[in-house]
Amino acid sequence: MKLSQVVGIVVALVIVALLGYYLGSMSQQPQTTAPPSQTTASPQPTTPSAPKKITFYTWWAGLERFAIDAVIGNFTKKTGIAVEKTAVPGGAGVNAKFAILALMQAGNPPAAFQVHCGPEMLSYIYVAPKGEASFVELSNVAKEIDMSTQAPDVLSACSLNGKVFALPVNIHRANLIFINKQVLDKLGGSVPTTLDDLVTLCKKASAAGIPCLIQAGADQFTVLHLWEQVFLAVAGPQKFIMFMYGTLPPDDPSLKQATEKFLELAKSFPANWPALDWTGAVADLVAGKGLAHVDGDWVVGLIYNVYPQVKMCPYTSITPDCNIVVAPFPGTQGVYNLVIDSVAVPAGGPTTQLGIEFVKFFAGPEGQSIFNPLKGSIAVYKNIDPAIYPTPIQRWEVQEYRDARSYVFSLTHGALFSDVWQMLLQQAIVLVQTGRADLWYDTLSKALSTERSLWKDTWYLGAPGKPFGGYQPPWVK
Repeated sequence: MKLSQVVGIVVALVIVALLGYYLGSMSQQPQTTAPPSQTTASPQPTTPSAPKKITFYTWWAGLERFAIDAVIGNFTKKTGIAVEKTAVPGGAGVNAKFAILALMQAGNPPAAFQVHCGPEMLSYIYVAPKGEASFVELSNVAKEIDMSTQAPDVLSACSLNGKVFALPVNIHRANLIFINKQVLDKLGGSVPTTLDDLVTLCKKASAAGIPCLIQAGADQFTVLHLWEQVFLAVAGPQKFIMFMYGTLPPDDPSLKQATEKFLELAKSFPANWPALDWTGAVADLVAGKGLAHVDGDWVVGLIYNVYPQVKMCPYTSITPDCNIVVAPFPGTQGVYNLVIDSVAVPAGGPTTQLGIEFVKFFAGPEGQSIFNPLKGSIAVYKNIDPAIYPTPIQRWEVQEYRDARSYVFSLTHGALFSDVWQMLLQQAIVLVQTGRADLWYDTLSKALSTERSLWKDTWYLGAPGKPFGGYQPPWVK
């Protein structure tokens, strides 16, 4: 059975189940109309009051819940509108998407929902009841909250052919390396600034019996995440964006060069890498069981909240008491690899207008100033004072974001369609386990072809004449 058939069946089943529940609950409501034999007074005309409670679908349920709860609490205090968080089992995965689409089909969508910009939002548009008309176009809201002026690059990544269906509420940075300073000092090394520096340092660590890169196989993503950063360092920003669109030739030399470097680095993984998840990898890094971990800056939030005794410092300001040094992944200095959380609003629902109010607050400067210090990310507004952030890494990242010469959209965290993402996620693990680069190159070729087809010769990130990252795919005239 084809994937599209399976998806169609699952969507249909979820819709039927939710409609059954919805209609059943309606039928069980107490009767409020009088029996025909009774005489009742004529009802007085009343003006229906706006609902004071809305539903927001989110996968922020772990440490992030403190950040989203703070936003919701302040929004309710300001507007009187209560917000109920709803999480479908599977979190950000396919179950949440199907549940939201089912509610849209039933005419009772949530007021707003969490989504990544780009292909993830497109995947909703492709299967929504009325396509793009099923969602509120938020360009005017972006102008009202000054996002167009203060965050043009991030807004460009969240724009589809000049239309905005999801507004960003934060940014994370993917191209970072976290280094245990005590282990680095033990090796007599320095913070690597090139890929060759990193390979040399990892060989030195391995010779000393120390795992160099503590990546995690159990939840898979940090392995693909590492390949992505190596590819960014080798290929540069434009070819990186071409990969996203599937317009990079599958025989481009950068793919082979990146894979060869990646396999060299993979030799330095700890023996237990298949059993680690990313939080376990960070725990081992903090404990000095290896030299470094390549990941995004959600690691900053984890260390800040779980290991408060651990001092983090940027590579530009290393102090004697620093435990973890944070630096751009070697070879990607000056590039900001964006990971973007955003919020979308279904159109035509009973609480759509309140959903717009919620996203306006959340995505605006006030909401982002509440959310991001707690989340470990940073706000998209370049004019927000860095002093609001509790960690020196976030304050350093603000300057890195403002000074970046290029912006790209993380392949592992939002820039790929889900089928391609899952394929690469799984095969990156196989690549490390087997060393079979030939299988990986076949996977890359299929991934590029699929990406190219899923953009449908129609969509692109950015606006007419202003494509994201300065790269215009060939189907845009």
